[in-house]
Amino acid sequence: MTSSVGRNYARALFDLAEVTSSRDAVEEDLRAARDTLFGDREVRGFLSNRLISRVTKKNLVRAGLEGKVDGRLLILLFLLVDRGRTMLLGEICEEFERLCRMARGVRNVKLYSAFPLGSEEKARITSALQTRLSVMVELETELRPSLIGGVVAESEGQEIEFSIEGRLRDLASQAGALRGGSTPGGEQG
Repeated sequence: MTSSVGRNYARALFDLAEVTSSRDAVEEDLRAARDTLFGDREVRGFLSNRLISRVTKKNLVRAGLEGKVDGRLLILLFLLVDRGRTMLLGEICEEFERLCRMARGVRNVKLYSAFPLGSEEKARITSALQTRLSVMVELETELRPSLIGGVVAESEGQEIEFSIEGRLRDLASQAGALRGGSTPGGEQG
């Protein structure tokens, strides 16, 4: 999950990239910066160490990325160093990628299932989700053994449930409504 501060930095960078028609290049550079600065545990530790001066940290960022990423991104990285927020780079990258996908009309959907899904099942589910959401879908699957059966799809804070557990919950709610407003726990609604 991305913090509101990380979202704000990502949104500002995205807006700048849109205005300058450099969204794809900035997305690629942002990934490269994240991978360079956070791919190595020692570098990550160096950047998060409060005892190391900002000037020294900026020199490290400059040495690793100058000439390899867009200058505006380098300025953002220096700003993150100045404000002690370099650890937000992963969140900023994640949110920037999400904004780019949305601009392309694509949503990342995480699909949880009780059992592994075959390629045909994934294709049918992807098609159904694309129809329901009216966007292209990038499907990511994960096993959730706690599901009795069926699947649960999550995207952009929205959950679409096609599981037996969800269906049973719906039936219990409907039965409670028919009994005069009591909920499955026996409380009056």
